[in-house]
Formats: sequence, C-alpha cells, structure tokens
Amino acid sequence: MRKSRVISSIGLLSLTLIVSACGKAAGPAEPAPGQTPDTSPPPATVNNQPVTVKIAVHAGIVNDNDLKRYFIEPVKAKYPHITIERINVADKGLSLPELVSTNAVPDMVINYPYNLTDLTQLGISYNMDELIKTHKLDLNRISPEYLESIKIVNGSNFYTGLPMNNNTFALFFNKDLFDRFGVSYPKDGMTWDEVREISVKLTRSENGVQYYGLFPDNVYRGAYQASVPFVDLQNNKSVFQTDAWKNLFELWYSLYKYPGAEIMPKEMNTVNGFKTGQIAMFSGYSGQLPDLLSMKDLNWDVVTYPTNKVAPGVGQRVDSPMMSITSTSKVKDAAMQIISVILSDEVQTEMTRNLQSSVLKDPKINAQFGKATPELASKNVVAFTKLKVAVLKPFGFVPVGSAAGIPITAFTELLYAGKDVNTVLREADEKMEKVIAEELQKKK
Repeated sequence: MRKSRVISSIGLLSLTLIVSACGKAAGPAEPAPGQTPDTSPPPATVNNQPVTVKIAVHAGIVNDNDLKRYFIEPVKAKYPHITIERINVADKGLSLPELVSTNAVPDMVINYPYNLTDLTQLGISYNMDELIKTHKLDLNRISPEYLESIKIVNGSNFYTGLPMNNNTFALFFNKDLFDRFGVSYPKDGMTWDEVREISVKLTRSENGVQYYGLFPDNVYRGAYQASVPFVDLQNNKSVFQTDAWKNLFELWYSLYKYPGAEIMPKEMNTVNGFKTGQIAMFSGYSGQLPDLLSMKDLNWDVVTYPTNKVAPGVGQRVDSPMMSITSTSKVKDAAMQIISVILSDEVQTEMTRNLQSSVLKDPKINAQFGKATPELASKNVVAFTKLKVAVLKPFGFVPVGSAAGIPITAFTELLYAGKDVNTVLREADEKMEKVIAEELQKKK
C-alpha cells in the first residue's frame, strides 16, 4: 500500500464576444426547430499558471515507481504547469490527522474506501460532483460497483472520491500437485461448492506429508463477496445471529474440514503453505503475483475467484484506493485534472498491463491485465478481471477494524477451540453489541 509534491494548474479559455451590427453582445444561438438545446456544462476554465498539488498517500498504495509512471509523467505531459508533491502518510508526523491538526491539509488524499469516513470525521471531506461535471468526467466509463460503494460507505448521495485501480482476486493452483494426484485442473466460473469437491480429492497424507486441497482465506472474505452486512445501522444492532452469517460460517467451515483430515494448522497460511507445495489451491489477490513469479520452481496458474451461489458472477469486494479532493484545497481544479489523467484510457491501460486492475468497464483494457510481464504470458491471469466486484456494505459509526475482527475471531474459535457455530455467532453478537453501545456513547 503507498511523501512528495503535486503541482497543478488550470487554464483560462478566451471567450469571444460576437458583437451584433448594432454593437450589442449576441446571446447564445437559438436551437433550430425540433433541436434539443445544449445543456451540457461549459468546459473548465484553465489557469496555466504553475501550481502545486499535494497528495497524501501511503507509499504502499502509490510507491515511487507508480508515482512517476502513473502520476508525474502523464500529468506533466498533458498539464505541464502542474507539479505533484506526494506526502507519505506513513512517515512520522505526517499521518492525516497530524496534517490536519497542524493546518497542513493536503489537496488530495488517496486511501481505501472505508477510510473515506475519516475525511468526514476530520472535517475535510468534499462533494466532488460539481467538479466532475465542470471537467466533463464521464462516470459511465467506470464500473458502477465502485461508484455505488463510494456513496454507500460515506452515507451520502454525492461523490467524495473516485476509484484509482483495484486489487483483484483469483484462485491460484499448483499444477504439479494436480498432476501428481491425477486431479483435473479447476476452471473459470466455479463455485465454492465445486472447488470444495476438488479439494477433497487433493487432501491426503502421503509419505508423512499432509497435503491440503484449499486455503480459502478467512470467513470475512466470504462476507464481503456476498455483501453480508456486519451491522444493522437502521436499528443499531448486531446481525451475526442471522441465517446469512450462519450459512456463511457453515460453508466456510466446510472449506477447511475434509473427510479424513484435520483442520489446517494456523501456521499453514495462504502463501507459505502454497509455496511449500502442501496447499493445492488458495484464494489470493493480484498483489501476490510478483512474489509467486520469483519462485521459479513453483508451477502454478489461476482461475476466477470461486463464487457463492447467493451472489452469482461476483468475485471479491471493491478494494480500490479512492482519490479524494479536500474541502480546504485552493487548487481543486488542478487536482481534478490529475484525477482525469489517472482515469484516462491510457493510464488505466498501463496500470492494468502492470497488474493493477482497471476500474473502467472497457473489456479491451481489462484484457491487457499482466501483459507487461512476459512471465505471465502462459498463465490465465485475465481471470483476475472476469468477475464483477461486490458492492461494499456500510459500517457507519462502527470502526471497520472492530467490526471485521469479530467474525475473524469467531471463525478461528469455530476451527480451533471446539465451539459450535451457534455459540461462536452468539458470542460475536454480544461483542458487536458492546462495540455499538460504546460508539453510540461517544456520540452523545
């Protein structure tokens, strides 16, 4: 996930006054009979004076290479008067709350969706709708799940940010293990139930080594995929003792527990177990591709992320860094120009080619996923782009970390503490009710 400086400016278009023969300025031309008047917003005025736009973003989200390739170079090519300064919020004293407290508010903030509420709490959130119209940014090019999630998370009917790219998911599998055990490879479009059937065939002990068919990741991933809410914000109640959560826990438990095999040990995590050749399949994300490519002896490929029958055609949730302009910025137009460059077909294509999935609908751009990495030419990495992303569910006033951590703990206890599903969900409900009560008390 990803300190520097951003310069940006916006120019001034000359307005030509068409003077009539009597010396008066002519008004807009009347539309011809039957013609629809042009009600589109006027183009943004451009002030070409040099300007700096400061962007606060973790260097893990936008690293030095990405800053140069996707921000500085393409922005300079189109808007040479704009200079970009990045502020690395990971550096000491430069976190967003610290910047706000010292009146050093940046012009833009880039962070993940659920952090949009941080801007509201800090008093620097900004309604970007008018800027979007003024700069004629066509939001119809963007997959709607990203746009919907922005409004849902922030509890608003306007945009306080726009997506940059997406961290997308797929199912990795070890081809050598499949060949060794005579099992057919998984295919695109499989459900969790179908993947489990394959997993059973691969889970076995051989020559003193225990092999596991699948690491599906923790149950909260399943909740995100199926858009299962973590809290009832209308009634300020917990929702863990519902059929949706019980069904999800039972499904996820079945993905860990196979006939004749113990539950996978805690230390056998997604990447390590796959790297050692003991896990045949694991659900992972695009950010893990470079690490796996470095392992020359590991013969792997990918298919689409397994789907849940309650959410057909849906992979994982929206996991896109959001580009937000702050309410205090004096260079909002320049900041919007930067965003327009990032969302251009050219930059989105370049990102996609370099393993950062585009947020645009265009299938031609999505088909370019991973093309800048020759080692991926023989792999089915386009699987990362084939499924829809799940719309986010709101957490409202409940801290995301607290809310998401509760089912993680509950599922761990289901796996390793010998508790049954009803018990762990009842205890999860009690914990969430306590968190809700504490947060409501803070609001008084």
